[in-house]
Amino acid sequence: MTMQAAHDVLSTRQMRAVLAVLERCEELGDGPDFKEGLAEAIARYFDVRDVTFFHGRTYSTIFDDPAPVLTGATESLLSAYHERWRDKDVFTLPQARRALTENGFATLDELSRLPVPQHSYVVDYLHPNDMDTASAMHLQLADGEALIGMFDKVRTWEASDVVAVRMLARQLRARTVSVSVADASVDELAALTPRQREVAALVSEGLSNAEIAERLFLSELSIKKYISRIFEATGHRNRSELATAVLRHDRRASA
Repeated sequence: MTMQAAHDVLSTRQMRAVLAVLERCEELGDGPDFKEGLAEAIARYFDVRDVTFFHGRTYSTIFDDPAPVLTGATESLLSAYHERWRDKDVFTLPQARRALTENGFATLDELSRLPVPQHSYVVDYLHPNDMDTASAMHLQLADGEALIGMFDKVRTWEASDVVAVRMLARQLRARTVSVSVADASVDELAALTPRQREVAALVSEGLSNAEIAERLFLSELSIKKYISRIFEATGHRNRSELATAVLRHDRRASA
């Protein structure tokens, strides 16, 4: 939906909320400030009691975020979530993932026929903690993916509300593809061996596997194995992400 078409569906209040969040994000830099600022803006302008921001290298690792942004009722629940509920989160379901990655926003009410574990998550975890309504926004980032969770005791998402948040998600996605939210002080390459760092550096120079193999006097198969292990150790999904991480590491080292 275009901005003009949205004007025909959304109220003045909803349009102002979308624009206010976008304007706030333009003021934010990378890193934790972006996470906290976006969560705060959504809570304020869309009148949501509790907003969370979980980040991961891939969609499936979002739910393992050890240090998400948490607000309100969610702040004291992280340990219980990690210990018992993260693999039962309703937004881990394939139908939720499809809706989120395609549309940018999904509500609990849109998910039908919850399996037993996810039903238990809603009844035994969300409801007792005054989170009777739940929804999430999905964003693609320069360093992974994120889910912004929205929880409240009572919150009815009208059809126009859903349109507003989905429009916000589309607009945010155009911005967040260049945003990194991981703590810049964390060395993403710390877990690599010296040889793996050497291979990663050559990847960042744009060399192919064959060229790296020739440079290091190794077989191309060995280089493929090295790169696979590097991806596994760092969580990066492709050569471009790895190259960005190497350049970021080098900038910190020379600062």
